[in-house]
Amino acid sequence: MTFTKIPKAISAEELLSTPLPPVKWIIPGLLPAGLALFAGPSKAGKSWLTLWLCLQIAQGNPVWNREIEPRTVVYLSLEDTFNRLQNRIFQLIDGGDAPERLILQTECPSIGQGLEEQVEALVHTYHDVGLIVIDTLQKVRLSDGNGGMYANDYKEAGALKKLADKYGICILLIHHLRKQSAADPFDQISGSTGLMGVADTSWVMQRKRMSQTADILLTGRDMDDRTLHLREENCIWTLEDEETAEEREIKAVPDYLWKAAEYIESIGNWQGTASELLAAAGIENAKPNQFTYNMAKYFDKVFEPKGIHYKTHRKNKVRLLNFYGDDGDGGDDDIDITQLSGWGIPERPSPSSPSSLGALEGSKHGRSVATGQPAEKPTGTAPNPCEAAGA
Repeated sequence: MTFTKIPKAISAEELLSTPLPPVKWIIPGLLPAGLALFAGPSKAGKSWLTLWLCLQIAQGNPVWNREIEPRTVVYLSLEDTFNRLQNRIFQLIDGGDAPERLILQTECPSIGQGLEEQVEALVHTYHDVGLIVIDTLQKVRLSDGNGGMYANDYKEAGALKKLADKYGICILLIHHLRKQSAADPFDQISGSTGLMGVADTSWVMQRKRMSQTADILLTGRDMDDRTLHLREENCIWTLEDEETAEEREIKAVPDYLWKAAEYIESIGNWQGTASELLAAAGIENAKPNQFTYNMAKYFDKVFEPKGIHYKTHRKNKVRLLNFYGDDGDGGDDDIDITQLSGWGIPERPSPSSPSSLGALEGSKHGRSVATGQPAEKPTGTAPNPCEAAGA
């Protein structure tokens, strides 16, 4: 009789009492051990960027303001020749020393056809290996066509993740994006959601053709979502700016919301229609219904930090907005802001109510526009010599 081996179980009490090793970072805050996916448009510079990263990690040189612990890196450059790799490395090191810790191969078997065994052999041969790059994933795929796209993607990526977890290394898969646009950039990753579902970390490169700038969007199980804004010069990508998901949301807040919040903060309490508030705060670039929608969307980021509370009620067929501070009174008939989505917000400005107009006549306050909004990022238009040389 054969018995199935039962996976080891652990209680929550025992788990919390057991010291566990911290996350192992190949690039601190950006690339941990595990299975990683780096997808981008065709001929966007992924291979140049990847080779530069491999050189930096093998030499222990900083990557985008992060200190790097030198590790052996294996780069399976399956769409290139050694001649092409030699030319690229000459250009990237620019007369410097080539690292012995960077191991290059241009051929390998497919998943399920010997790749897993080759990865294990590499790990045992180079004991300090920290990163294995497969460029590209499509070159090592050998789907049998059974089980559907999701099942095949999950199975093939899962086989590589199992190896990464077993040996505590990072296996980075270089992949492509679909040409169809998507609201979520990660939905553009070619294939099914099974690939991203298995990956511990996902990078998506966004770059317009011939542009010298690009964005890399990152998400993962062991890291906060963030975006890297990069600029390419002589085929090397340098970091211009970096922002977290929360910082991106703050930058997305319309300027007129900061101005309205600053105005309300200056007078304490305020009541009136949306159109009256826009007029009182000197805001000319927003429609009342647009303002009310975005106010609800970003209220926790703009108004709440200033101690501004908000409720609403109807009076004389007019929707009044009531802003008040911590010591203010929202009134008995008010509707909480969380119910905003149920309102029938008119397309045209609301008529002014006598009560709110009277309140406005007696107050005069200086106005100032909130600062700290993002400046436009430069976009390059010069031809890129690296595009013709590789992906």
